[in-house]
Amino acid sequence: MTLYDSIVLEIQGGVLSTVLRATDLLTAERKVSLSRKNEVGEYYRVGFHFYKESSIKTELANNAEGTGNAVLKGGAAKYQRVSEGLYRVLGLGEQEELVDSHVEQKTVARASQNGTPEEGYATYLESQPFQIFDRRRKCFHPAGPVIGFDARIAAYFWPDPETSYSDTEFLLNGYIERARALLTDLDSQASEVLQLFTEICAWGGVRLPTDDPQVVVSNLKLAKAPATDAPAAMNSAWTKLYAFFYPDEFVIYDSRVATALVSIAERVLENDAVDELRKSYPSLGVVAGRGGTRPRENRLRWKNAYRSWGAQLDANCLAKKILAELNRRSGAAYSLRQLEAALFMEGY
Repeated sequence: MTLYDSIVLEIQGGVLSTVLRATDLLTAERKVSLSRKNEVGEYYRVGFHFYKESSIKTELANNAEGTGNAVLKGGAAKYQRVSEGLYRVLGLGEQEELVDSHVEQKTVARASQNGTPEEGYATYLESQPFQIFDRRRKCFHPAGPVIGFDARIAAYFWPDPETSYSDTEFLLNGYIERARALLTDLDSQASEVLQLFTEICAWGGVRLPTDDPQVVVSNLKLAKAPATDAPAAMNSAWTKLYAFFYPDEFVIYDSRVATALVSIAERVLENDAVDELRKSYPSLGVVAGRGGTRPRENRLRWKNAYRSWGAQLDANCLAKKILAELNRRSGAAYSLRQLEAALFMEGY
């Protein structure tokens, strides 16, 4: 992801203004030491990636309309020079005014040192503005940043903005009801189980991992009484199957949800809270994915959680505790599917 794209992401999240200076990206809070190519250097985090000071200092001036070196050589202008050292970000279209008028400058609230990691996640989902820049459609979604867990759920879409959470919820509830009926006798209804798995994979845009009904049934039995020493099959398809057959126990742990869990932890948890999180959920990590803002760079080293049954079990436990905290605070009865939807969009 280019530095310009990272700046746009922070604008849509309410962290940066559309008019800024290079020094706005070179604050002490952004500064980290990273090891790259066996050399340790100082970098600054913008969006979900890290950039050298030299790159940040030259980005605005080099890509400024009419004056930047890159623009004079035929490149597209990304910024407009307002005054000495001050630039306006271009390419936001109508959203430029929306961001300026509706988003106050905010810093991400850090979780209290006395709070639990789960409380930190809940606070983030309740209080931090949400909006994504939809790179495929080249527009912001939703039209203006929204705040609140209900607003995050309402902002969910899959596979396109025309398909809302309520549309998806109706479909998924149908899968869950069918799965509940099949659980009465998986063996005798194995072909129906495979048919449902096929439909789930089609909805999720993932490949069906097997066409053997008994393999699907065997893994569902392993997932019913989950144990680290008896792993069920695990990838972006299997996690969806378990979530619909055991909707109160399993969260869909795909690349977007995994990305959200790691990114939120790095943004809002103090170092001691991150340590506590990793001790409590030792298998959590990153799952490779592309599209939107993935893959993202992380400040810390995390395990590769792809196809990790342990990571699925840890994600289940963490998600249920975050959900319990959200419900405790609100008095609502949110479901794992709703939390999953909010994390899915956060991991865009």
